[in-house]
Amino acid sequence: MIIRGGTGFKTAFRMFVTRNWLAVLVVLGIESGAWWLHELVPELDSTVFSAGAVGVLATIVGIFVAFRFNEAYGRWWEARILWGGMVNVSRTFARQVTTLLTPDRVQNLGTREEARALHRELVYRHLAYVNALRLSLRRQAVLPEATASLDPEEAENLRSARNVPTQLTQRQAARLTALLGRDTTEQILLRHVDESLTQMTELQGGMERIKQTAFPDAVITVTRVLVWMVGILIAVAFIEPDAGVRWFEFVAVMVIVLSFLLVKQLGEDLNDPFENQPNDTPMTALCRTIEIDMRQQLGETDLPPSLEPVDGVLM
Repeated sequence: MIIRGGTGFKTAFRMFVTRNWLAVLVVLGIESGAWWLHELVPELDSTVFSAGAVGVLATIVGIFVAFRFNEAYGRWWEARILWGGMVNVSRTFARQVTTLLTPDRVQNLGTREEARALHRELVYRHLAYVNALRLSLRRQAVLPEATASLDPEEAENLRSARNVPTQLTQRQAARLTALLGRDTTEQILLRHVDESLTQMTELQGGMERIKQTAFPDAVITVTRVLVWMVGILIAVAFIEPDAGVRWFEFVAVMVIVLSFLLVKQLGEDLNDPFENQPNDTPMTALCRTIEIDMRQQLGETDLPPSLEPVDGVLM
């Protein structure tokens, strides 16, 4: 995610020009070709491609592109809300584990050392869960990075799992169910903690829905065609026959066309916020925030530092 004030010249150049150098060359070629076209075909004057007519068409296409951009931004914003919810439920889960699952409330926890070991087991399994979710959404290898905090035997057993995050929440629930007996008080504790696990599953499902639901290809294709069509017509319409090369108009047309292309690209970038790109949801930084908070709730002091943006981008 690009932080506030992080879109400097270097970031903007890397985001657009280096990724779209071919499009920039094409736009330059279209403008240059338009000048030659007017020289070769004098009939292509302002009465055929009037600036007013092209302006109306550009307005219509602009509305369509804006609609496309808003829909993509909605997906990006929903992804950020879901991950914000994951941060909150993680803190809640750690608080429940460390304050409710104590020897005076759970019969199977005879000593404080056993309770601390349980707290560490549950918290570190949750840290494996959020990192596994992050990596799976980015379609990166989940093992062994996500399971580094787990017991080696448990990590090995996850190799056959098709959905590692789901298996980890399943193991959390199984561990809690085996620990808490039939006593009414313990069942109430189980219910509260299980509600947090249920909320995690719902948040995970929302993220997977965004990841697996592709934006309609027809909309993407039509957007690209319309943007390029308008770019070509603008390059033709703003050139007057026998007027020679006027660099001000040349630059103005270039800016207009590239503006359409930039908005189109931003819409495509925001459309899938889990692709490990500069405009994505900063899942790595959020996972680090969760780790710092939860380990501090365990009472640990040797904590990793928060992730800092690099060149205005926080991943």
